[in-house]
Parts: sequence; structure tokens; C-alpha cells
Amino acid sequence: MQPHSPTAEFERLQLTRMTCDRIRSANYHLTDHLAELLGAHPELEQPLHISKAAVDRVRKAEATQRDLMGTPFLVVVPTLSEVQDWRCLTENTTTTLAVDALRSQLPVWSNDDKLRLFYNNRHYIWLIVELLHVSILAAPLLGITKELAEYLRSLPQHVLDMAIARVDFPIFRWRLHSKTFWVDFDSKRLGPDSNGHHFLASTPMRADRMATKHSWTNLRLEPLQKKVYSEMMVRSHCRASTITSLLGITSTRTRTLFQQIHGRSSPSGQLPTSTAWYFEHPTHRLQATIMVSLYRIALAFGANVPEAFISAYDLFDKFFGTTSKISADRACHICRTTSTDAQLELAPCRVCRTPYLIANTAPRIELSHAFSCPGCSGTLGGPNGSVRRRK
Repeated sequence: MQPHSPTAEFERLQLTRMTCDRIRSANYHLTDHLAELLGAHPELEQPLHISKAAVDRVRKAEATQRDLMGTPFLVVVPTLSEVQDWRCLTENTTTTLAVDALRSQLPVWSNDDKLRLFYNNRHYIWLIVELLHVSILAAPLLGITKELAEYLRSLPQHVLDMAIARVDFPIFRWRLHSKTFWVDFDSKRLGPDSNGHHFLASTPMRADRMATKHSWTNLRLEPLQKKVYSEMMVRSHCRASTITSLLGITSTRTRTLFQQIHGRSSPSGQLPTSTAWYFEHPTHRLQATIMVSLYRIALAFGANVPEAFISAYDLFDKFFGTTSKISADRACHICRTTSTDAQLELAPCRVCRTPYLIANTAPRIELSHAFSCPGCSGTLGGPNGSVRRRK
């Protein structure tokens, strides 16, 4: 038996360019399959959570579609969301009520339908397996629960292949089906921030229900871990002082590493300290919320503090790119603040129930039961972000 590679878990912290390309390609391909299915069988609108007309609108809006399909998140999710539903398929036992209800809505398939269904289901399940093994944040990418992610990751590939061969229904459906999403889509207000809100809202893992307090000092890390984490953080443009504070390595070492990688000295100056900044603009709140949510989800899957930060910021940066308002140092500050004190917390929006960052101390105190998130209050979406709110 081959020994476990010491770098195997490090590789799960960051998405490669190839993985991002695979996700983008799958988003286009699986959306096309939904359009094909609905074109032949409009009665599938309910189980697929989208109509043929809606799919066509997405495909015709090329710029919007390009933004949606190009994110690291899948635009489809499993039609079955519970572990017991998948277990009855993989073990070929008595079906659950959810499976029976889904099958009761199916049309009569032609032979061509069955063939296309099989190949697209297999394409989707193989992508699920790949993401679960290459990313610690696969669950939010796939839009599934922690329990389902752990169950599917534990299964051998051939077990899932045999299950898919027996499945006679679409194993995936449209992810972004909320009324707010379609209002934003039709009003041409979708952008990186509003897309971020809708993907966050469609993620079943709720960061406000997860453990919040984690020590950021005296971390027990092996020398190899410190070496790898410091290089990853430098490549994410963390300042030397941020890395030194978290990993407990010398400033000289981190500054030398920064110089070697970027060809310039690490920036100096005061690090972010203000918590009020996160509430100065709806975009700040939204992006800080996504960063903290991804960080907590990574912790829930067994990552230590540096691993959770590195993986969360990597996905955050790949999603927002040049539209990001949060630097690596500020991302480190918000994760540290929410982990070590009670100034900030995550609380559900009173409308959509999506957990968002709220202020918990003076001079700004927000009541969780009265809080409405930027996505529901219409303050995201660029220069016309307030149009829907005024209406």
C-alpha cells in the first residue's frame, strides 16, 4: 500500500485553472441539456426548477450567461438532496418518497432520451466526484450539504457508475430558481455581487449555524505546513506581517519569500483594523459575508485555521477577480475578527434567510430579526442598484 502523500491535502486548498475550466464547460453543457429536455418535455419544469422559456432567456443573454457560467460555482444542483435518497440508489434498495415523487413526474422516455439522460447524468456525477476529491470547498461549489458531500466522497467510482446506470430521471436541476434571481436577471442587474448573493443563498450549508470561535494564536503546525502555507499566502498577496502573525514564522523569512515570488518588497504600513468598513457599502458587506462563510465551511470540513483561510480566499478571489473590494489582508482580518470576538456575527436575512454579516456592538448595532440583506433590499447590482428598492 502506498503511503499517503504529505501534499495531498495541500492540493485541495486551491482550485486549479483546469478545474475552473471544467466547471465552466459543465455549466454550459448541462444548461444546454436542460434546454433540450424541456424542449421535448415541458412538463419537467417543476422537477427541474426552470422552464424552457427561462432557459432560453439565459442562453440569449450572452453577457449575463458568460458571467454565470464562468464562476467556480455550478449552476445546477442534485435533484435529490438527502443522503438516504442517494443511498437507496447506490445500494439498489427500496426507493424513498423523494425518489418516488420525482419518478411520478417523469414523461415516457424515448430511446434517444434515455441515452442522452444516461450520458449527461454520468457527466454530472463524474464532475461531482472530481470536485469532492480536489477541493475542500466542493460542497458550496456543488450546492449540497456537508452530509451529502461526505457520503458521496466516501463511495467508490464504480458504485456511483452502477447507480447512474439504473437511474431513469435527471440527476440534476437548475440551481438559481429564486424569484429575486429572476427579477435581477430580467432587470439586467446581475453582476459579480448579485451573483455572489444568489449562489450564497442557494448553498444549503448555513455558516451562522457553525462553530464560530477558533484560536488564531499558538497554532501547532509542522515545519512543512508552515512552509507550504506561507508560500500560498504570499502568492495570494498577503503581506509579510499578516503571514508572520498567523503562522509564527520570522518576518525576515516571509519578506524574503515575498521578494522571491513577486520580485518586490512586501508592502508596509498599517494592516486593516476597522470593522465599520464592512458596513460602509452593500458590496463590502456582501463580499465580507461570502469570505467568512467560505472560511467557516472549510473549517467544518476539517481544515485548520490557515487552511480554511487559504482555501476560502482562493475561491473568493477566483469568483470576484478584479471586482473584489477585499484584499487578502482584509480577508484575514475579517475571518480573525469573527473567530475571536463578538463585534460581528452572521445572522439570517428576515426575507431570504441567507446568513449575512451584521454589526453587534456600538456605534452600529443591527437587530438580527429586523435585518434585510443587500440582495433583498435591492442595493446590489451596480449604479442602478437602488431602483428595485425605491419601487
